[in-house]
Amino acid sequence: MRKTNSVLVMDKKILALIIIMFLCNLVLLFFGYRLLSNHITSGTEIFADQQKMAKDLVEYNRRLAKTLGVDTRAQVHEALSRFNYEIELATNAEELNKVILNYASRTQEKVLEEYEAKQRETVLMLINQDPNLKDLAGKQRLTVRLGREEGVRVEPDGLVTEDTITAIADTIALGNLVQDLVVEIEVENGRGQLLVPVSLADQIRSLNKEIDALRVTVHDLRTQAGFAEMTGPGIYVRIYDAKNGYTNDAIIHETDVRDVVNELFAAGARGVDVGGQRLTATSAIRCVGPSILVNDERIAVNPVVIRAIGDPEVLASGLDIIRITLEISRRLTVEIEPAENLTLPAYIPRR
Repeated sequence: MRKTNSVLVMDKKILALIIIMFLCNLVLLFFGYRLLSNHITSGTEIFADQQKMAKDLVEYNRRLAKTLGVDTRAQVHEALSRFNYEIELATNAEELNKVILNYASRTQEKVLEEYEAKQRETVLMLINQDPNLKDLAGKQRLTVRLGREEGVRVEPDGLVTEDTITAIADTIALGNLVQDLVVEIEVENGRGQLLVPVSLADQIRSLNKEIDALRVTVHDLRTQAGFAEMTGPGIYVRIYDAKNGYTNDAIIHETDVRDVVNELFAAGARGVDVGGQRLTATSAIRCVGPSILVNDERIAVNPVVIRAIGDPEVLASGLDIIRITLEISRRLTVEIEPAENLTLPAYIPRR
């Protein structure tokens, strides 16, 4: 009987081990399928998913604004609309990332700023209902401090009634979004007005926001000018000498490369590199003997490889005329290949 029980226990252990291994295999298969699906998903579908995620951020901020009761405020409505509008304007992943970087945190900050402004207005309303205010002579400045641990304090002491302090404590909920609140009020002729907070912390916060915005702008300008990497969809252009060609008309010249580059920029290319050399406003493409120099660097020829970032279909169609001209009149070969994602290097000046 004992032997039978031990066998049963062993069988149960083996069965449990098999079940665990089966579940592990299912999990591995699931993640393998997800990984494979991600690899074969087209660039258009990936971009659509990224757009959906960006719009989810807009919706999150909209729900947050509604929860805090500031969704009807003009500043919040404008920030949400602007965020959504910029998402619609984005045409590729790089542009969409910039939109999220620029507007996601900015929109949430605007929601929280308006919530804080609403809290200040509520405090002012309760202070103005205090019966002691009508007895104050001249101008009087008071400070209302709200903190999680300290509660509500009004300075100077005794300026308002305890009932007003209790009403403020019962009405204003700091929660997790606002750590503390300081409201500066100036009272004159029995009526209070909010004073704009200009504390050192507020000034630093404002300057940091401006610095962040400037950093984004500088990076964007550097990218467009060619001094920072650029990523996005685009095309490869490969130009070959004529087959078995050795005459002047049968080989690639710097003028051919310049013509192709000019057509690409005319078709809306946001960035171009030739033979691995990123083009800037001061770049030169010239011949020195049998070599072609770009940015004074020798590049590989036959083929000359040109990469451009922009709408692949528009860029390719923009090269139709020059491609036909080179192929028919010069017997050169021009290959154009679309790419879902390219990364152009930054221009590095020669030392």
